[in-house]
Amino acid sequence: MMSSWALGWSLLRAPIVRSGVFVVAFGLGVALNLATVQGTPAPAPAPPPTSAELYTSVYNGWKWWHVYCYRCHGTNAIAGTLAPDLRDPKLKWTEAQFVKIVQTGFPDDGMQAWDKLLNEKQISQLYYYVIARSDKVLPVGRPDEVGPNGGPWVPPAGWPKPR
Repeated sequence: MMSSWALGWSLLRAPIVRSGVFVVAFGLGVALNLATVQGTPAPAPAPPPTSAELYTSVYNGWKWWHVYCYRCHGTNAIAGTLAPDLRDPKLKWTEAQFVKIVQTGFPDDGMQAWDKLLNEKQISQLYYYVIARSDKVLPVGRPDEVGPNGGPWVPPAGWPKPR
């Protein structure tokens, strides 16, 4: 059965039918399931998280960071000597990309897979902590102590920006 998207120059050059699914091929070799375009609306994007949800994600990400990640990636997400600085502005991972990287690791480069210790929600919380540090909207320290008057951090309006 053909997947919804297939890329490559040597792909189909004309419409065909496979397993009851009409597939259209474009000149660049992109095959598209026509049902995706006609009659099936794209799912609505998830609403942006509220400020309270963002705070909770960042705070929990900070906690997970200081349990699992700081030994290699450094305290407060400031690079250590063993692994890259994830605050690097050139690293513009989406949440899905970050989750996949953390789940599978880079075994050849010394980063283990974390899917046995952290679930997807926990890894997403790590993501929000890392991008808060990367985007320089979260100062060094505990998120519950670095906000106004030494209280909880307040996510800035409009943050995070889409990646």
